[in-house]
Amino acid sequence: MSPLTISESASANFINQIKDYAVFALDPHGIVTTWNQGAQRLKGYQEEEIMGHFFGKLFPDIYQQAGKPQEELELALKHGTYEAEDWRKRKDGSHFWASVTLTAIYAEDGQHIGFTKVTGDLTRQKELQEKLAARRKSLRHKNEELQRINLDLDNFIYTVSHDLRSPIHNIEGLMKLLQLELRETNCFSKETEGVLQRVLASVDRFKRTIEDLTRVSRLQKDASTSLGEEVISVKEVYEDIMADLQNPSGRDRFFVKTDFQVYQVRFSRKNFRSILYNLLSNAIKYQSPERECIIELETRLEEPYVVLTVKDNGLGIGKASQEQLFTMFRRFHHHVEGTGIGLFMVKRIIENSGGKVEVTSEAGAGAEFRVYFLAPL
Repeated sequence: MSPLTISESASANFINQIKDYAVFALDPHGIVTTWNQGAQRLKGYQEEEIMGHFFGKLFPDIYQQAGKPQEELELALKHGTYEAEDWRKRKDGSHFWASVTLTAIYAEDGQHIGFTKVTGDLTRQKELQEKLAARRKSLRHKNEELQRINLDLDNFIYTVSHDLRSPIHNIEGLMKLLQLELRETNCFSKETEGVLQRVLASVDRFKRTIEDLTRVSRLQKDASTSLGEEVISVKEVYEDIMADLQNPSGRDRFFVKTDFQVYQVRFSRKNFRSILYNLLSNAIKYQSPERECIIELETRLEEPYVVLTVKDNGLGIGKASQEQLFTMFRRFHHHVEGTGIGLFMVKRIIENSGGKVEVTSEAGAGAEFRVYFLAPL
C-alpha cells in the first residue's frame, strides 16, 4: 500500500469514528458519496440508504420546495464555504436545530470535485436559549409590572398625603382654638391640658408622617427624572451639615473624626447631602448614655466605588433587627423622636444610582454604615 493510500485510509477511518457530528461528502451536484457513523446516528439513515441520493432529502420539506439545498451548494461554491444554524430533518421526519458547515473541495489542478458537509445537533442548546429568552421576557414583564405598581403606589402616597394635609391642619387649628376657649372661660384644668397636649402631640406626629410620605413620593419622582449630577466637595457638604447639627445648648455633645481620602464625588448634591445628613444625625441621635459620642467619617476609593463610611460608638443594632433596618417606618429605639424613614431613603437613593449600602453593627457596640457611590469611568 502506497503512503498516499495509507494516509487516505487513516483519514477515512478517523472521520468514520466521529460520532457526535455528521460528516459526509457530496459530489459537485450534491449527491452523497461518503457517510460516517455520526451521520448515521444523527440523521437516522444507514449508509446504503443515503449513498447516491441528493443531500436535499436531509432538509425540511418546505426548504426543499423553496430550493434551499441547491442555494447552499451555490453559496458554498461562490464563497468557499457556507455556515449556518438552521433546521434539518431526520429519517423519521422529526426536525432538529443544527450547526451546518458546507465546504467546496477542489483537486490539485483547481477542478471542483465536490463538497464536505459537517452537521452538529444544537437542539439542546437552542432549547436552553429559548428557555432563557422566555425567562428574560417573563422577568422583563414582571419588572414592568412592578414599575407600574410602584408608580401607582407613589401616586397614591402623593394623593393621600396631599388630601390629608388640609384636614389635619384644620384639626390642629381647632384644638388650639379649643385650648384658648377653655382658658378664657376658666374651664381649663390640669387634666384637660394633659388631654389637649396628647392630642396636639398626636397631630404633630401625624403631620410628620404625612411629610415623610411626601418626601418618599418626591424621592421616587426625582429618581425617575434623574436629578442632575455635579462634582461635589465632600468637606463642603459635611461642614454645611455640621452647622445644622451643632446644638448651641451642648445637650447632644459629639465629636467627629474625618479622614477624606477622596475629596470629591460626582453625584446629585441634594441626594448626597440627604445621605450624609441622615447617617450623621442618626449617629448623634442614637448615642450611648454611657460614653462620649465619637463618630468616624471616612471617604476612600474602592474601585469601581467611592466609599463613604460613617462609624459610631452608640447604641448599635442587634443582628436579628438588621434585616429590617432599611424598612420604611421601622424603628428600633423609641426613646428618641423619629419616624424611621431616614435609612429607607438612604438605601433608595443610593440603589437608584447603581450603588449599594452595607451595615455592620452590634447591640450596645455602635454601628458602621458603608455607602458605595458608583465612581464614573
